[in-house]
Amino acid sequence: MPKWFSCQRLLHLQLSTSLFVTLVLIAVVQFFACYTTYNYNHLTADNLGSSLYHVTNPKLVINKSKPECKYEDLLLSSKSTAVWDVPKNYDDFLPTGILNGSYFPDVCNPLYSVAILVTYRNRQSQLDIFIPYMHNFLRKQRIHYKIYVIEQQDNKPWNKGMLYNIGAKQAIADKFPCLILHDVDLLPLDEANLYACLKQPRHMSASIDKFRYVLIYSSLVGGVLAITSEQYMEVNGFSNKYQGWGGEDDDFANRLMMYDLEMMRLPPTQSRYTMLRHRQEKKNKNRHRIMSANKNKIHLDGVRALPHYTASVRDHRLYSMVSVRL
Repeated sequence: MPKWFSCQRLLHLQLSTSLFVTLVLIAVVQFFACYTTYNYNHLTADNLGSSLYHVTNPKLVINKSKPECKYEDLLLSSKSTAVWDVPKNYDDFLPTGILNGSYFPDVCNPLYSVAILVTYRNRQSQLDIFIPYMHNFLRKQRIHYKIYVIEQQDNKPWNKGMLYNIGAKQAIADKFPCLILHDVDLLPLDEANLYACLKQPRHMSASIDKFRYVLIYSSLVGGVLAITSEQYMEVNGFSNKYQGWGGEDDDFANRLMMYDLEMMRLPPTQSRYTMLRHRQEKKNKNRHRIMSANKNKIHLDGVRALPHYTASVRDHRLYSMVSVRL
């Protein structure tokens, strides 16, 4: 040790570091104790069946010789994928039964048709995991679904809300009655997490591993959200004004509350997700100001009032790509 670095100074440095670490740990514990919810309000098995939104796409061809699909065994399943068992690649993935990102069971007639809307830019490694994983997960659910990837192809600031609006317009034009708004970095872990809408909006990703499987705050709608197409249009979709990261989900939650739409959730054991690592987009410093100004103007800003954009749709085997330039 250099002569000029005294033992007394070293001891002081160690004590300061220990104190700092202790204060950080206390702050983390306080955050999870005060601002997160371990036991949030949720539907029970008794009232889940009556809350499900039993509507299919009118374009779906029903085979009258086949029975209706059953879901009771799925909803009662306790099977779950451990985080460490989530595949890192899909060399052996088989796209059986998938065409243009769409699938329906061949043994029965599904009771649910859902459009999975995935906003995306510059996350190819995540998309390569997400798409096969979701097809493997969803094909077991005996539902009719289609995956849309809405890609922002320009270098302008990220605008998730506007991308969701553009994707929703396409899915609604394709007659899907239920929209599931899905972050590309979230993968469901519980088999009983049925990908279907409820009669009220449903926050599906209430328990994420990154947040220690607790709900960060009760009005959270970000991550994965299921909402009927009618409800999405009723609240005028997302705001188009949020550029960068943050704000659009809380703004959407305000829209739901303004129209007296109640947020529903399933139990934590049916709502667990793992989050893939990613680089976070640049934060929107104006998000709080925009949210405050938007409260009484949602009819002027949303899916029915989209700014100019160009979009093209191209079907791939595993998904339908909606390419957007804002």
